[in-house]
Amino acid sequence: MAWAIPEYERKDVDLAGKRIGKQKLPVGSPQVGDALAILNNWRSAHAYPLNTFQITLRNKSKKFEHEVIVAQRTKRLESIHAKLARQPSMRMSQMQDIAGCRAVLKSMTNVRKLVELYKNSRFEHQLRSEKDYITNPRPDRHSGFPNRLIADS
Repeated sequence: MAWAIPEYERKDVDLAGKRIGKQKLPVGSPQVGDALAILNNWRSAHAYPLNTFQITLRNKSKKFEHEVIVAQRTKRLESIHAKLARQPSMRMSQMQDIAGCRAVLKSMTNVRKLVELYKNSRFEHQLRSEKDYITNPRPDRHSGFPNRLIADS
């Protein structure tokens, strides 16, 4: 499989994000074709690091539970548009949740052990902040209900 690489400079990604954030839905109109191409390349360029992290998460999770659910996703265009429209000062190149993966474990004890394993391991990436949505769930913007108890990594 050939992995996508970023083809545009961050300033171009940010300009594309600004343009898309100002658009009304549907975002796929011809007027924003270039901006969409830049944004889709940016999203696609996250596939390789996301896949690498997902494999690592799966392997680390299996140290605590044999049958673990691990899922990954790249943020949908509609969600990116909504976030950029909600936060006009957001720079697309700095959007923290462009891609993500999670492990679903049966035991809260094992979730906590997995978190500690990550915190105490030598990891190439630097933890900049931590949000514990299990202890402090945030309301789901789509339904008004708190998120289910799932550990995000």
